[in-house]
Parts: sequence; structure tokens; C-alpha cells
Amino acid sequence: MADDFVRGIIGDGFGTEILLTALGKQVGVNPSEMYVACRSQKRCIQLREQYNARAVVDAMEFLPDVKILILALQVDDDADKMLDGLNKKIPADALIISCTYGMKIKTVEKYFPAHPVIRLIMNPMIVTGAGVCAYAVGSVDSTDSENIAQFLLNSIGETIKTSSEAELETVGDLALASTIFSFMTANTFIELGAKKGLSVDKSWEIVSQVIGGVTKTLIHSDAVIDNLIQESKRQKKLFEHGKEILEKVGFIDAMKKRFASAEVTEVVKFRYNYWR
Repeated sequence: MADDFVRGIIGDGFGTEILLTALGKQVGVNPSEMYVACRSQKRCIQLREQYNARAVVDAMEFLPDVKILILALQVDDDADKMLDGLNKKIPADALIISCTYGMKIKTVEKYFPAHPVIRLIMNPMIVTGAGVCAYAVGSVDSTDSENIAQFLLNSIGETIKTSSEAELETVGDLALASTIFSFMTANTFIELGAKKGLSVDKSWEIVSQVIGGVTKTLIHSDAVIDNLIQESKRQKKLFEHGKEILEKVGFIDAMKKRFASAEVTEVVKFRYNYWR
């Protein structure tokens, strides 16, 4: 690791694991070049063994020299406890990148006044380079921060520039909701296929291909495809038959039950280790 370019993460939760994976696989940053401040030695060992991260309990091992400080707190973390006073321990020119859900730029700037700030919102699919990313920048060196944000995010997913922080939060809510919904929908179909006698692998292959195909068709549409899509809108009998199949196989009821339980192990039950 270059001694003059230290990068560190505050927070050792799931978001940090996503970041380490995406930075390693998509950006080409060796996780061993990333410091991670952990709550315990046990968590340090886990991140070292699973990601080869430079996990430490004492953040002072990297804070005095850090150039990029990433905030990856979990939603129930005590921000005051974890961030208060850190501003005095980092260089004056350190860039702050916040990936903490719900933490506004003004809050980040309260903890790190006079520092350039980038607020990022990403979904877990950044680990394959197929995620959605959005950003907003703070009031300090906003032009430079925007260039850095675009450079970083273009490597890990579709990048959306938002016109305001309010729009950024709307994008984040939509990305989170649609990510969960997509997993739930896919897994409901896979489970129904398995109940009808298909193997889980075969059901997964069919569902993933169809969902991926729909997405690709929408993104890469042209005049011919647009015409076919318009023509498909007139296929009412086929559409009604599709609805009958959904009702017959119990898709609607299965989705209702899945939403009612809404436990993460159910939402991502077939591919919960997908990004490892």
C-alpha cells in the first residue's frame, strides 16, 4: 500500500463487506490496502480471514494519515459515539465518503467541518458491477468531489447524478425497495417451481434468465423492439392466461406470505451468500 494514500472505513457491518467486495472485484483495490475500524478482535479476525482487510480495533492506526475516510455505519449505530471527535484526528484535507443509510450531508459536515464530503447510495449488486449508484456532494470542493464520485462509481454500477439530496434519498429508497422486492419475487417463483417438481437450480436458471432478459430488453430497446412491445399490449388473451397461471400456482398468496414474514433469511434464502 502506498504510504501516502491511506484509506479507512469506520464501521464493520454488512455494508463494509459489500464495499470490500465491490472495491476488490470491480475497482481493483486490494482489500489489504483498506483499513477497517472494528468493534472487537473477533470481528477483526473475521474480516481479515474472509476479505484480507486490514482490520484493526484502534482506528488511530490509520486516522492520522488517512486520505479517504469512508463512513459505513449501520442504521442502529450510535453516530455520536463513533464519529464525535474524529475530525481532530484526521488530516485537514481528508475526503469523507459516507455510505451510511439515512445520514444527511449536513450531519456528516457537522462531524467533519471544512472537509469535502460525498454521500453515496448503492445497492448490493455493486459486487458484480451491476448495481445502481447515486451520489450528492457537500459544500466544500464540490467540483473535485463530484469528479471523484463519478470515477469511483462508474466502476461498480450504473451511476445516477441527483439534483438534490432529497432526490438522492428518493433514489436510495427506490433502490432498496426494488432490491428487496426483486429478491422476494425471484425466490417466490423459484420456490413455486420447486413445488411443481422442478429442481431449485433449474427454477433459478429459468427465473434469472427471464428477469435478466426483461431488464436487458427494457434497457437496450430499439425501434423494432418498441414496436413489438406495443404489439404485445394487444395480446389480451395471452396476458389474461398469464394472470390465471399466477393465480393457479399461488404466486399472489405466496408473495403475500413472504411480505408478511419479511425476514431477511426468507427474502434471500437461495442466494444469501451470492456476493461472497
